[in-house]
Amino acid sequence: MSETIGTERLLLRPWRVDDSAEAASLFRYASDPEIGPHCGWRPHTSVTGSMRDIRDILAVENNWAITFRSGVVGSEQSDSAAGDAAPGTTSLSNAASDKAAPGEPVGSIALKPVGEHIVGAVHADPELASRYGSLLGDDAMELGYWIGRPFWNRGYVTEALRATLAHAFDTLGKTAVWGGHYVENPQSGRVMAKCGMTFAFRTKGTCFPLIDERHDCDFRIITAVQWRTSTR
Repeated sequence: MSETIGTERLLLRPWRVDDSAEAASLFRYASDPEIGPHCGWRPHTSVTGSMRDIRDILAVENNWAITFRSGVVGSEQSDSAAGDAAPGTTSLSNAASDKAAPGEPVGSIALKPVGEHIVGAVHADPELASRYGSLLGDDAMELGYWIGRPFWNRGYVTEALRATLAHAFDTLGKTAVWGGHYVENPQSGRVMAKCGMTFAFRTKGTCFPLIDERHDCDFRIITAVQWRTSTR
């Protein structure tokens, strides 16, 4: 079971299995067609399916539900929570408003073994293999994340990502963390860059079988040395 990670505004906690409220909250945000396809999975279609995904996919080591602390912006108990969606976004239905109860999942962030889309690309290029070949094994991890659209552009993902990187390096003792995003989703790249992750390489036509699509992708990396230097 993953430990809970606290930040100024967030609690990153393990997912709760067979919890109807947990599944309903996941469905509320993961059913948005602007979320899943950008992460390589289809939008959720039912609360039952969301509950199954929690049990079979999300409730694993180093996978956290992104939740708000009581009283912060985005929480129903916050006096300063705005009534409109974040700047640059469109409002969703009332069911997916820009207020969430403290402890209610509004997104997910995870660390996992480095995927074949990274390993294969590095090994296929001698220059990349020379530079990054030693940063692909069990001492490295890959991250993934998303947050509900009403909470975009408020710095929550950056806050969650910094805390997750600190956990990877300071608690798990990893040597490197990778991340990737579609070329047409540069916002995700900017989040990674804010946290010190530097551009490594671009792939063409990477296959995402869950959505039966191909996308050009940019991949970024940060090493433990770089992390510790940036946080001094």
